[in-house]
Amino acid sequence: MATIKSFTSLEQSRKLAEFLPLESADMFYGYIAPYEFSDRSYEGGYDNIPYPKDFMKKNPNFSEDEYDGEFPCWSLAALIKALPRSVEYKGDAYYLGLLKDYVEYANNKISLTGIFLHTTGNDNLVDACVEIIEKLHEQKLL
Repeated sequence: MATIKSFTSLEQSRKLAEFLPLESADMFYGYIAPYEFSDRSYEGGYDNIPYPKDFMKKNPNFSEDEYDGEFPCWSLAALIKALPRSVEYKGDAYYLGLLKDYVEYANNKISLTGIFLHTTGNDNLVDACVEIIEKLHEQKLL
């Protein structure tokens, strides 16, 4: 059974930030404290929590002054948007296919390069998208 996951982990985000445009991320990791609860001397530190990019605009009780750090994070929707509809490899076009926990680039004919360029099955679609994006980047197809 597929695991429900809505966004990239901090580790996945760090890797994707190396080659995806940062503006393609629609979330960020950080800690934001409301005015009345901010305590920068907290010894245990703060967890990185994912927030939507427009969090500050929608929540006037929070201030960018109360915000520690920023690291991009991609939602499932942003990852799907980052995947090209098709890629060309050795003269053949391969088209994106998405299932509940599976991502593939395939063509509709048998060729010397095969029907599938990349396929991945994973516990969840976020991890599968990240894996395919990494493969496409390695082959300089993204």
